[in-house]
Formats: sequence, C-alpha cells, structure tokens
Amino acid sequence: MNAFPESSLYLITDRGLSRGRSTPEVVKAALAGGVDVVQLRDKTVETSLMVEDGLRVRELTAQAGKPLIVNDRVDVALAIEADGAHVGQTDIPAAMARALLAAPRILGVSTSEADMARCAYRDRADYIGFGPLYHTATKQTVASPRGLEMLPQMLDAVPIPVVVLGGISLDNIEDVVAAGADHVAVCSCIVAADDVQRAAATLKERMETARARRRAV
Repeated sequence: MNAFPESSLYLITDRGLSRGRSTPEVVKAALAGGVDVVQLRDKTVETSLMVEDGLRVRELTAQAGKPLIVNDRVDVALAIEADGAHVGQTDIPAAMARALLAAPRILGVSTSEADMARCAYRDRADYIGFGPLYHTATKQTVASPRGLEMLPQMLDAVPIPVVVLGGISLDNIEDVVAAGADHVAVCSCIVAADDVQRAAATLKERMETARARRRAV
C-alpha cells in the first residue's frame, strides 16, 4: 500500500482528452515523467471498462511505487485493490466512504471552503482536494474559481495535505507553489499534451524549482 506523499504532482485522468490514447498509455508516460499520484477518473464508461483500465493502471502505479486513487467509485477502488478513493460533495458521504475504506487505504475529499475541509478532516479524510483554483473546462462545478488568495486559509484549516486543482498549467504552476501549495493536481496539460512524459517532467521541474525558491525565502 502506497502512502500519500509529502509533496506531489497529482494526475487526474480523462479519457475524453487523451487524443485517442488509452488511459494506461497516458498513465505510463506520465509516471515516467515524474507524476507522484494518479487519480483514475472516468465518468463516461461502463463499470466493466473502468475496472479493466483500473487493473492495468494499478499494475503501472504499483511498479512505480506511486498511489492510485479512484474518483467517486469506492466499489471500483476496492475491486481493483487501489490505494484509495476520492469523493466529492455530491458522492457517497466521506464518513461512509471512510467506513468502507479501512486504513491504510487513502481517502480524499473535494472541498471549496474551509468549513468543508474541516468536515472532511473530522470524517477522517487523509487529504482534501481544494478547487477550482482557476477556471477549468474539464469539470462542471457549482463553485466559482477560488483564487490564490484563498489558499492560505485552506492550508491553515486542516493538518492534512491540501491538493490544489482547477485550471493549473505550465503558465501558473510556479505561482501556485509559491503561494504555499505542496500538492498540485493537473489534468488536461498532461493528458492532452503532444508528449505526455515531457509535459509531466516539465510540470514537475517547475513545481520543484518553485518549492526550492519558497524554502529559501
């Protein structure tokens, strides 16, 4: 079982953005580029195909020693022996998900406000997802972009990792890390890239450079 890392470039998969490439193909290249956590997210396929992809991705993440998180589907996470699951505010309640996902499996919970984060922590989440930070076209959401100014409040709200997501790209990842983020989730800028491995490696390099600068201040 792979524990949640101290810092991470967190990949969220999306079959619709993969330009004809399979999810396992994208994940393999992204892991080679330095991705630290993989979230299997696919709301468009039947459960059987999600399980099939999940088993193949699980082999890849296990070989790389990186956690595999399944979005929404706690049942699929358990079926493929993933490292954990991530639930949103309209999915199975976090407390119920925690009951199903016994430790050491990882539970992540989507939040957009500090009160949501504190509730997730009380429900024994291992990390929270905070966003959308910026406008994003990859996921429909009722929450407006939160902006960097809200990040310190979220980081202070809970003593567990905060994964920042939503509209993060090569153009702004250094600003996000400079503002305090140690965990950054991305989707389209890796999944839809011409060269998935290079995109992941460049994001990881910029993230680590920004962390080094932040520590030096």
